[in-house]
Amino acid sequence: MACAAYSSTSEVSLYYTADTDDTTLWTSTLTWTPVPMTGESISTNLSSVISEQITPTRSYAGSKLSQGEVSGSFNFEAQAGNFFFDMLIAVLQADKKTSVNTNSGGSTWADEDTIKNGSTKHCFAFLKRIQVASGDYDWYIFRGVQIGSMSMDISPNALITGTVNVMGVRPEAPVEDSAAPGTWTLSDLTTLPLMSGVDSLQNFDILSGSTSSGVTMQSVAINFDNQLRQQQAVGINSIYAAGVASGRFMATYSGSAYYANPTIYNAFVNDTDLAITGQLLDSSGNGIQLDSDYVKITSGSIPTADGADQDLMISTEFRAFEDSTNGTVLITKNPS
Repeated sequence: MACAAYSSTSEVSLYYTADTDDTTLWTSTLTWTPVPMTGESISTNLSSVISEQITPTRSYAGSKLSQGEVSGSFNFEAQAGNFFFDMLIAVLQADKKTSVNTNSGGSTWADEDTIKNGSTKHCFAFLKRIQVASGDYDWYIFRGVQIGSMSMDISPNALITGTVNVMGVRPEAPVEDSAAPGTWTLSDLTTLPLMSGVDSLQNFDILSGSTSSGVTMQSVAINFDNQLRQQQAVGINSIYAAGVASGRFMATYSGSAYYANPTIYNAFVNDTDLAITGQLLDSSGNGIQLDSDYVKITSGSIPTADGADQDLMISTEFRAFEDSTNGTVLITKNPS
């Protein structure tokens, strides 16, 4: 008897490239950049409507496929490479080119240069390659994909991990073949230093004016969200969306801090304007500096003694708002 062979997650690869027009990508000359993922859920989520017709047989009369949604997410471990910087440009909708030249305007994001949240959409195509038992590959392409949100979790004694949520317009029909088209180049993953909660979060501070709160964080979570939505339409001969719209850009910081004084709680009660700054740097000093100059505490409480022999902690969420100069979030690439 032959050995049973079914696909595993180790045989799935994810890539992305610029999506600039409506032509088929199967015959285009393309360079696909790999996504350094630890898991993914990008799919075409399909749904049908069931007929409510009343029949004499006391049965359902039928159904019709009515909607498809290109959406999902992928998880990553933070590394200061093109993928990391591309996702930041895209989620901030910053007026900068990505490494795959998604934006025809603007300039490249150079070292020590800054970006801030804007309204320049960056559109990608994502490619999912799955190796099957025959040795061939199944190739799935998702078109018109925008970055909905990007989050990062920074915890002690752990790698900095993150999640990117995406939303697209439509897929192309999947193909099974032993190789990619000859006009494609599938780039290899680049080995880069990993970031961790041990030494990568540097100079993090919560400021009131120029005064430091002196807080020591146990963990920090960062989330940027474009609040994307599908734009459905009739008469387009497609179950997929006609477009993807952006909502208001939202930036939040949250985490747990060791309790030392009531500074943070007082800032909440007094509705104090704050600022947050910090750096995420790898062992080579590459990464980003984050600055939000107009921040408010949106939830928090005084510490509670939940049990014996435990650290006294406070959990707080901060929301960043638009500063007239530096926007909601200002990010510096590879700060000196």
